[in-house]
Amino acid sequence: MFPVLFRFGDISVYAYGVLLALAFAAGIFGLARTARRAGLPEEKMFDMSLMIMVASVIGSRLLYILIEWPLFVADPLAVFAVRSGGLSFHGGLAAGVLTGLWYTHRHRLPQGKIADLIAPLVALGYAIVRIGCLLNGCCFGRPAAVPWALPAAYMDPTLRHPTQLYASAAAFLIFMVLLYRRKRVRFHGQLFLEFVVYYSIYRFLSEFYRETDVFLGALTLGQAASLVVAVACFVAIRIWPLGLKKR
Repeated sequence: MFPVLFRFGDISVYAYGVLLALAFAAGIFGLARTARRAGLPEEKMFDMSLMIMVASVIGSRLLYILIEWPLFVADPLAVFAVRSGGLSFHGGLAAGVLTGLWYTHRHRLPQGKIADLIAPLVALGYAIVRIGCLLNGCCFGRPAAVPWALPAAYMDPTLRHPTQLYASAAAFLIFMVLLYRRKRVRFHGQLFLEFVVYYSIYRFLSEFYRETDVFLGALTLGQAASLVVAVACFVAIRIWPLGLKKR
């Protein structure tokens, strides 16, 4: 693994932070470009993107801290060690969605339409960040004997499922599917709901190969959360069209 990309004297530049910044940059400038085509105010999209970025990082870190609470009780200063990873996507997604809903409501912007513009960019950003996870040696898989197994955990030579690469490939596939689906939805907001369903399916399956603890029966916390969120979004798509139907 290569957690440190390079150094400037005593300053280390970490791979995870660089890829996280790259993911947010792709999302912010991607939204500005698509918003222009959709006739939405670019300056408001830029402001909203920055707020969502900050909220999602805070939300993802808070949920991770809650999940791993005993570790942070033993070492409280580890709360600030974000450069080593430790971000929960579900927490970041929830915080980002709430922030986006608040901002669009306050500025009277079309929520469903904007959510559909954001959906593919979230998938693309997730694909980028998971490369950072591989370089950082976090979010690794279980020990495996498959031909493509890698020493995917930091400071551990054990060959494992490279779940970071599984995640990146799945997210990029979701990104391509969403681009294909964007003109084939029935109502504004559907594409974002579909993204959550696709992500939840991937996450549920990938947890079987990921090094993590069970949470509820035979399910991990990620699987339990994915089931709940996927069912809720599927129901919303089927019986509760958000926003105005397309003409």
